[in-house]
This record gives sequence, C-alpha cells and structure tokens, in this order.
Amino acid sequence: MYQEYDYIIVGQGLAGTCLTHSLQEQGKKVLVISNTEKPSASMIAGGLFNPVTGRKMVLTWMAAELFPFLHGYYSELEKKLATRFVLNSALYRPFLSIEEQNKWQGKVADEIYKPFVRQVCTKGVPDLPVNNVYGGLELMQSGAIRTRIFLEAFRKYLISENSYINEDFDYSELNLEGENVVYKQYACTKIIFAEGPAVENNPWFKNVNINRLKGEVLEIRTSRPIDRIVSRGIFVLPLMDTDNTCIVGSTYEHNNFSWEPSEKGRKEIENKLAQLLTCGYEVISQRAGLRPTVVDRRPVMGEHPNNAKLAIFNGLGTKGVSLAPYFSAHFASHLTSNTLLLPEVDVNRFTLD
Repeated sequence: MYQEYDYIIVGQGLAGTCLTHSLQEQGKKVLVISNTEKPSASMIAGGLFNPVTGRKMVLTWMAAELFPFLHGYYSELEKKLATRFVLNSALYRPFLSIEEQNKWQGKVADEIYKPFVRQVCTKGVPDLPVNNVYGGLELMQSGAIRTRIFLEAFRKYLISENSYINEDFDYSELNLEGENVVYKQYACTKIIFAEGPAVENNPWFKNVNINRLKGEVLEIRTSRPIDRIVSRGIFVLPLMDTDNTCIVGSTYEHNNFSWEPSEKGRKEIENKLAQLLTCGYEVISQRAGLRPTVVDRRPVMGEHPNNAKLAIFNGLGTKGVSLAPYFSAHFASHLTSNTLLLPEVDVNRFTLD
C-alpha cells in the first residue's frame, strides 16, 4: 500500500515552502522531500523585501500586487508556526546627487509610487550613521524575512504532520506509468520540482534556463545603532533584536559556482560599506549561496508540456522573498482550480524535451 498525497514537492527553499503552504491552504495534502545537509541559498539569504530597487531606483515588477499580498501572507505563517520571523522596517535610500533628489520630488506625485514612498528627505537624516548629504528616499512596505528561522520552523511543522522526508530525491525511483505518480512508497497526482539551481540535474526540466548567481553577505556589528534598513549599492539590515548587529550584502557573481564565502566577496562588500557607513563596525561572519535566476528575471512555473504529472516552481532569484507568496498562491490556484498562469511566468516560454 502506498502513502497517498495530493502533491509531492521536491525542495524546501522559499519556493517549495511557500508553495506547500499555499496548497495546504487549498486543503491539499503535501509531502516535501528535501535534504537538510545540502546547501540552500534560501537558508543564508538576507531576506530583504524592497519595492524600489537597483541603481536606477525603479519600482519592482508587479509591486502593487506583490507587496500588499506578502504582508498578510507572512503574518498568517507567523501565526501558523507560532514563530516570529518578519522584520517590518522603513527603508532609506540615500540620494547620490541634488539632481536625483529633485527627480524624486517630482516622482512622488505619481500614483504608482504613493503606496510605497513615505517621504522624500531633502536633508540628511540626523543620527543615521550613513553618507546622505543630499537626503534620501524613505520607503514603506519594506522589511525582511529571517529566512533560516522561517524555513526551520516550517520544516519542524511538516515533520509533525508526517509530511517531510529528509533525503536526496532519486529521479530513477519515480514511476509515471500509472494513473498516479509513484515515488518509492508514496503516491500523488502531481510532483512539483522546486529545486533551485539543482534543476540542472532534472531529466525533465534541465532545459529551463536557470542560472546560478552567487551572492555573499556579511554579519557585522556597528559602533552606532542603525534604526532602519539602508540600501544603496548594498543593503544594511539591522536585526533590531540584537546589539547593533546587521546583515550586509549582497554580491552578484555569475562565474563562481562555489558555495564557499570568498575574500573577493568580503572585500567588495567592505569597499561599499566604506562609502556608505560613517561609523565603525566589526565583521562577525560571512556566508554565501547560489540563487536560481532566469535571464528574463521572471519566475518559472507550470506543468511539463509532455507530461502534466510533472511540474516546476523555480527561478525566484534575488527577489524570492517578495515573489514567493504571491506566485505560490498564483500557482496553487492554477493547480487546484485550473486558472491560467501569467504568460510571463509560464514554463511554456521554454522549449522542453
């Protein structure tokens, strides 16, 4: 006799965790298979969610949908897990010139920015130990997820529900011949791969163009308190509940696929810190991870065109904390109610064997 589930999800990073929760909210029984011994970018991520990003300070794609949704989503998960992992914080982006300040004074009247901009500061913020002689942009609906705390709490919950297997997934054990998907002693209607960069080894979805993007972060202790997130070139995320401890990052390296922290990464972050901070600090630790990114910077989800029993949920990349809640709910609705996927995220934009 097989142990029966509605879905099996391979991978318990941000993508797999949020999709599991969204399917459970639809009343579905889900089994998660993941190896806690394998490195995971989600476990070391800074966890920042920020509506205005990049050197050009542009509004994140689909920000009007993503950000109101994620606040309620993570709040419900905190209640479900009886664990605090959300840091809600204003986010401050210093201006680099008076021209940039003037530009944003005009932009804030635009309706698309009003839900996210608290104020344009025309002078430096007192007592904030950062270079901001031209003032800066103070944003709302920003913050961070303590991803390790979140993922570990969700794994503990899954184990208590007999819904977690701690092992590597063995593709050779998957049987697709019958009406159901069978994996070892488990059966389900559909198996969903949320493997991150490991998708390159997946015999059905290896042609999905998931790229590895290495990112490194530092944990530092500053000599003066920082009372909000600061982001310009790098982010400085105060953990609030600790003694001036902050997470700082991140780097973006396309050609280094090592999970080990590097001296190059540390120097890059510290060079940017020297330009941003006006106070001293000490480095406590350094960590690195490989994010799953896509050339078009959009998530990937949907069933395999040749076998609907196989599906993928991947490619959340550097903005996984912002994307995972909305798109896990979006994909869960597709899976359970056959609603259409947005074309921008549909796996059918790739050619699969």
